[in-house]
Amino acid sequence: MRLSTRLLALAVTACAYPALAEPRDATARVEALGDGVYAILHDDATDEWPHGNTGVVVTDEGVVVIDSCYLPSRAKADIALIRQITDKPVRYLLNTHWHFDHNNGAVAYRDAFPGLAYVAERESAGWIELNQVYWSKMTTAPDSAKRKGLADMEKEVAAGKDAEGKVISPEELTRKKSYVERRRSELVELAALTVVEPNVTFDQQLVLVVGGRRIELRDAGRANSPHDVTIYLPKEKILFTGDILVQSPLPFTGASWPVQWVSVLKEIEATPITWMVPGHGPVMRDHAYTRQVRALMEAVTAQVEAQARAGKTLEQAQAAVTLEDVRRSVPAWSPDDQKEDWGVIVKVLVERAWRGIRGQG
Repeated sequence: MRLSTRLLALAVTACAYPALAEPRDATARVEALGDGVYAILHDDATDEWPHGNTGVVVTDEGVVVIDSCYLPSRAKADIALIRQITDKPVRYLLNTHWHFDHNNGAVAYRDAFPGLAYVAERESAGWIELNQVYWSKMTTAPDSAKRKGLADMEKEVAAGKDAEGKVISPEELTRKKSYVERRRSELVELAALTVVEPNVTFDQQLVLVVGGRRIELRDAGRANSPHDVTIYLPKEKILFTGDILVQSPLPFTGASWPVQWVSVLKEIEATPITWMVPGHGPVMRDHAYTRQVRALMEAVTAQVEAQARAGKTLEQAQAAVTLEDVRRSVPAWSPDDQKEDWGVIVKVLVERAWRGIRGQG
């Protein structure tokens, strides 16, 4: 009898860890990628903010974790899932980039595992600390946009009507009540957030050998952030990309570098993989999605350059470039309910490409 690739991966893992049955809880689930290597995929923290994917590598010397989510409560819950896999302590927490939906949860690992090595690219380490401070204080200020958004939603739920006075359906009212609860919890956690700065930094690349496993950290450069670090297990051919790749369902493009992103994606495509874990979205088995994201970045840079050569302004370029053909070519991006969000993504991409192709960023 021939096992599917997915079942075969689970069978291999089950042989090494016979008690494992892919743990899950109400808002997260573990996926086994190979012998002692896992991804934890999360539901969004709120209707506004996601949790990043988390990687887990079990070795004879302890556990290596990759990225630690947006909220410490979710990171604590992830630790509980990891403890269903192994009783070994977490020795390393690796970070892919500074965005706080991948590192606000670091405090949970630091508190649970004293002496933890928290590893990040050198410049990103400072940005992690700064942006945790910034986000915590800015979002929880009495007059913050986040508090205003919560108050507006609370009024809608209490009245049973939206901002235009339209009656909210029972199904939508249930959803909004859930959103209110999660937003309230988010504010409580952010107000009490303990900022944790990485205590191990590197430039360009770092190779760790933990319990016989080789783990390669490489600063891929500018793509979604100024220093996007990939984490690769060469023997297992498992790659963690951080937000260089996101399918949630659309890519994240804010404050990005689409011109440089193209070459970063080409390098990723040249990396042999059996599994690839994006920063957000489903685990992947090949580079099909990598090529789709590269096609997006190549299209926006080419069209923006054409607009610049025609003497158009940034605003004119943003009005002209829609990339609708690219959106329709990718099933995850093509549903009509993604069209509004797509417009926002393209507008941001055009602005970033406009600066990039003209040497301004």
